[in-house]
Amino acid sequence: MNLRDFPRPKNDNGIGLHFRLDLTETDNKPYISQGVEWLQQINAKWTLVAGQDWMQIGKAARRIADAGIMPICRLVCKIDKPFIDWETGVQTLLDLGIPAYMQIFNEPGDAREWKNEQPDIPRFGEKWADAAARVFNAGGMPGMGGVLGQDEWLAAFNAVEGGATHPLWSKAWFCVHNYGSNHPPNYPYDEVNQKGIPVTAAEYAQYKFSMPFDELNELRATKKNPGDTIFDDDTAVLRVHVFKKWMEDSLGYCLPMLGGEGGWQWQVEEDLRYPKLPDEWHALYTREMFEWFRYGKLSDDSPLMDELFCCTAWIQADGQADSWWYGPLGTKQLTIDTVAGIPSFERKFSWDATESPEPTPITLAPTPENELPAPEPTPELPAPEPTPELPAPAPTPELPASAPTPELPIASVTYTVQQGETVWGISKKFGSTVDAIIHANNLDANAKIRAGQKLVIPR
Repeated sequence: MNLRDFPRPKNDNGIGLHFRLDLTETDNKPYISQGVEWLQQINAKWTLVAGQDWMQIGKAARRIADAGIMPICRLVCKIDKPFIDWETGVQTLLDLGIPAYMQIFNEPGDAREWKNEQPDIPRFGEKWADAAARVFNAGGMPGMGGVLGQDEWLAAFNAVEGGATHPLWSKAWFCVHNYGSNHPPNYPYDEVNQKGIPVTAAEYAQYKFSMPFDELNELRATKKNPGDTIFDDDTAVLRVHVFKKWMEDSLGYCLPMLGGEGGWQWQVEEDLRYPKLPDEWHALYTREMFEWFRYGKLSDDSPLMDELFCCTAWIQADGQADSWWYGPLGTKQLTIDTVAGIPSFERKFSWDATESPEPTPITLAPTPENELPAPEPTPELPAPEPTPELPAPAPTPELPASAPTPELPIASVTYTVQQGETVWGISKKFGSTVDAIIHANNLDANAKIRAGQKLVIPR
């Protein structure tokens, strides 16, 4: 397929969030439906669905697709599992009318992805090549499984018989895991890394650092990396540049890149030159990554590449410290509200038609051959007779005041409050105001709302 022929959701904006891990859907535990509502709250158009079996994945994918969101599917399984029925997974999705984006395995360098907890990269390559061919032959689109090192990519690429000539590459895609650590979105091009700028006393007092003030600034000065590029240090969300280069160097072109995981983990502190990731930075950094697709430009000011279809942050819910909803560290309401506040937009590709400029009128300069004769002068007409002055009109009798026009009712929606939400956050989500919501629901100004409460939201 050509790049533009790969399926994308309607009104695609490139915003993705990994779906929750518990795919239960019962009257008492409507977790899939709830997960779909969460995606809609932040206007996400992509999500990665990880499930324990194909029936579970299909059930979630159907509800997600019905909401206008594109599911990317991954079977949770060990890489060294003896047999996996990939054909059934593809057929399950196709029977539901859903594009079969199938991520094959996950992060092969992680011991947790192996039954024996011993990563074997050459074996991963062989297993991926076999599974990819089976997914392709069944009518699906095989995904490179969240590889994080070039050795992992090359192991899979070199295991495919015929290399770049194999037809499976025409429908293959690359699953992006672009975690940012506690680095800013433009790392490694930021001034802390490039110039070693010192932290100020005010910054040190405001944010959480793990070393004394003087030692921190000494570390910044000695660990600066002037001239570093993303190819020198790719612990950054910008590592999409690196993934693209791997593919171009071996395959000759870049596959579509779809987010599986990424963004910023909650309060991470891996690089001691930077603070333990503050809540407000988690929110603003995440918004900036998603707005690559709004503005067509990455955080290093390079153009957004057509091959990057979406970025998918980690994770909705279910026991993870990084859970945006109901996590053990609480709901990440500031991040939710900040992402929900991104204006609606549709991302553009290089092949999208641009508006044609208004045609400029063409004026032909007269030549001796086509020059028209000068028009005859218009004869001067006599001045008209003065109009006789009419008497002033009688004053119009004053009409009685009309009744005031009744106010039209303001449009509103009914919304179910989620855990951890505030009236302020809900007002921002729906473009309303705190006062309007309080008035519409007869709330006390100091009253707290609770999860499950129904609110009328004027818009």
